[in-house]
Amino acid sequence: MKLSKIEIDENLKETLQYVSSDFPLVIYTDEFSLFEEGYIRWHWHKYLQISYVLHDQVCFQVNGEEIILNPQEGIIFNSNVLHQIKPHNDDCKIISIMFDDSLISRNEQSLIGKKYVDTVIKSNNLNFIILKRDIPWQKDILECIEETYTVYNNKEYAYELEVVNNINKIWLKIIRNLKDKIGETNKKISHDDARVKAAINYIKENYNHEISLEDIAKSCNISKSECCRSFKRILNITPFEYLMEYRILKASEYLYHTDESISNICINVGFNGISYFGKVFKKYMSCTPSQYKANVRSENNKENQIK
Repeated sequence: MKLSKIEIDENLKETLQYVSSDFPLVIYTDEFSLFEEGYIRWHWHKYLQISYVLHDQVCFQVNGEEIILNPQEGIIFNSNVLHQIKPHNDDCKIISIMFDDSLISRNEQSLIGKKYVDTVIKSNNLNFIILKRDIPWQKDILECIEETYTVYNNKEYAYELEVVNNINKIWLKIIRNLKDKIGETNKKISHDDARVKAAINYIKENYNHEISLEDIAKSCNISKSECCRSFKRILNITPFEYLMEYRILKASEYLYHTDESISNICINVGFNGISYFGKVFKKYMSCTPSQYKANVRSENNKENQIK
């Protein structure tokens, strides 16, 4: 049954608990068949993220781009970058390595912190790095990810030292091979990211009420047209499309966790008509609300029989 989801706070920031405060790193396997929503929705986090595809194709969405990766390929997300991950099907699996930059440099005022960490974290040109096997230095990083995953799971004595050593190897490859890109300065710094985060937060807080494009635009202090352009540039969808997708997400949660009627759920998530609600639900979930509810009951019955 789809039981899992990443926890996201009111600002769309993922609230991940590290293994311990003095070792700010965690590695786990995302099995999309266990995700209640079927995918990892738009979010961001302070820590850096390395994703490595284990099985089937996965679509990573960031900065208005859709990046399809195959098994044994990966991607690195920089700190505070909005991204979304959608599987090709329920059998998709990825490795996720999350770590704080303090793992590389304990002191941000040190030479290493200022010269080799801070420059990457604050770079406007390095929101993500795609990792492919046909590029030697990227292949080295992918192999290092595989080794790190094995070491972390085996947990032999002093495994933490080996994990940190591997993270530093990965960082060194990034620094040496992307030093020119890191050093570049964009002439124009885009405000899209902050605008979209503010707009999404507004949608999350008000999705169950009537919301207009003007309301969304006002929440981030820009015009309606600029709001649409910002969404397109960052998420590659319109504000309205995001609103519909979020409402359907909340509807699926109601259907999964409660015995509310479909007509009540329709109203609870901001739809005025049940016919339109059913049409939009099917678009995003590939089934009607009643079919989804029936599937939930069927799977719950199977689980109860197993118990």
